[in-house]
Amino acid sequence: MPSLRTSYWKDDGFMQKFIFGLVLKCLVLALVASPVYAQAKKAKVGDRIGAWTFQCQAISADQNVCALVQAVLNKKTNKQVMRAVIRSVGAGKAQKMGLFITLPLGIFLAPGVAGKVDEGKQFSFVLQACREGGCEAAIELDSKLQKAMKSGKTLVVGFKTSAGADAVGIPLSLNGITAGLAALK
Repeated sequence: MPSLRTSYWKDDGFMQKFIFGLVLKCLVLALVASPVYAQAKKAKVGDRIGAWTFQCQAISADQNVCALVQAVLNKKTNKQVMRAVIRSVGAGKAQKMGLFITLPLGIFLAPGVAGKVDEGKQFSFVLQACREGGCEAAIELDSKLQKAMKSGKTLVVGFKTSAGADAVGIPLSLNGITAGLAALK
């Protein structure tokens, strides 16, 4: 009398097919999860990554700077209210990630510009300059802020238009930020 194990193998090949299918699935999963597969899906200029757009700009003959960009438009006028850019700055060991925003001219500069991810702790942007295209502010995307953004849904950027005015908060979608930051690396 054959054992149960032997009868399965000799029968109609059920166990052989089952094992073969299992091994095949494991190989496919290993391939999909491998760095080689991930590199094959590198972001290209103009790709949408959630709410962000992947863009690159040449800064020299052999060097590009790539960034994630998101523009927030006024729904009534279709004019840009805010633009956010995430990119690296510096070189070598001094290289860091930064979040740069451009707000409309006419903001009240004294209180500065603040940000907040969902219900997290408020942080301050550093005002850089106000030019014809708007007022620019920036903050370093350290690991703590990156972690908050990756787990968050919305980053609200706040500012005032005058001393006595209420703060204006402009929401920025964080949809796709995890994949976008990975594409920048």
